[in-house]
Amino acid sequence: MSKVIKFEEIHANGAGIDIGSREIYVSLDGLQVVKFKTFTSDYHLCCQYLKDNGISSVAMEATGVYWMSLYSILEDNGLKVCLVHPREVQQVKGRKTDVKDSQWIQKLYCAGLLRESIVAKGKLKELRVLVRERMDLIDMGSTYVNKMQKYLELMNIKLHNVISQIHGASGLRIIKAILSGERDAHKLVLLCDSRILNKKREEVKKSLEGNYSESYLLCLAENLSLWEKHQQIINSMEQAIGSLLDEINQDNTHIVVTSKSQPSRHHNPQIEDLHKTMVQLYGGVNLTTISGINDSTMLRLLAEVGNDMSRFPTKKHFVSWVGLSPKSKQSGKMKKRIKSKSNNAGLIFRQSAQSLLTSKNNAIGAFIRRIKGKKGSKVAIKAGARKIAEAFYNALTKGADYVETGANKYIEQVNANEIRLMGKLAKKHNFMIVKTDII
Repeated sequence: MSKVIKFEEIHANGAGIDIGSREIYVSLDGLQVVKFKTFTSDYHLCCQYLKDNGISSVAMEATGVYWMSLYSILEDNGLKVCLVHPREVQQVKGRKTDVKDSQWIQKLYCAGLLRESIVAKGKLKELRVLVRERMDLIDMGSTYVNKMQKYLELMNIKLHNVISQIHGASGLRIIKAILSGERDAHKLVLLCDSRILNKKREEVKKSLEGNYSESYLLCLAENLSLWEKHQQIINSMEQAIGSLLDEINQDNTHIVVTSKSQPSRHHNPQIEDLHKTMVQLYGGVNLTTISGINDSTMLRLLAEVGNDMSRFPTKKHFVSWVGLSPKSKQSGKMKKRIKSKSNNAGLIFRQSAQSLLTSKNNAIGAFIRRIKGKKGSKVAIKAGARKIAEAFYNALTKGADYVETGANKYIEQVNANEIRLMGKLAKKHNFMIVKTDII
């Protein structure tokens, strides 16, 4: 910063802040820098310092979770905060310090060169925290399921080979019976659901003949106990989410005709009237009509995206924000694609698209399989996720439910396009197309 670089001034009264775990660095003019500690009292001193110097807006990086407390305090003190992604303010390598970062952020912000990140407000901010924590708890709970499967395998009990989930109703009944001392496979198999007994009775019976070990049984019991404790915590979290949804929805006047809900196959939130609440919060639009989206997905998208699409001028802006649009880099004649990373909302759309890979009755599923045959599953899932994201945006902006045309209709459209293309090529090269029935 030995030479002063001057930009066109867009934000006249803007400051730049570089945030660390112990200290923050504040620059008002791109030259002078003041340092504050990260204690709450010091954050308030920082706010007073900014106000005394006539600062009305501030720019800072989204550094881990360190920015969240300062962001809230700055907003509470009436300052506009522009939160930016770290890649937007990258310095030249080898010349990076906290002081120079704060100066550089201030210059870029005052010149209007920074893109502001979208931050959830009010109750939606709290909802995002709770929904993300619920998903983290589910992921952590899966560790104990894997360890239970491990100790069953060590005792050569092949239960996971014959039933889909050892932590399902049938699997849990069998495991608890084993831990209580039951070893007779004929009695254990009767604990299964009737649907399993009708199809796999003998297989399940053979899978329960194992080499029982006291040490492995002890480890199995401990992991079962920890998994059940996790389920209790998840239930408590879902009750808190339900209460928060009621608070957000209390002033909602949309009249919703109760429609059939689309529960998720696994980890469906145990929240009363979740489907009705979600439809109300989305302005009366039932997003479960979109293939791959169910009540659980609606809840997660509400926490990540919200229900206000006015922030995105077009669906292309929205698809770009979630990280599902192609990015390019051009230098002279050289053009290359850049891999784009999805944010949390983009990952939800990708998971929805993944679930449609084997679906045979909807158009998006047929589209994904068609692209997979040409370019592989990664590209196909991203393309399908983009279709779902566009349908999500259109449904909320146009206020109408998504209409599923079906896989057969989609295939008919693809065939019609191919025939039209062949007709153009035939006309160009003076060929004639003759349709025949091949047996």
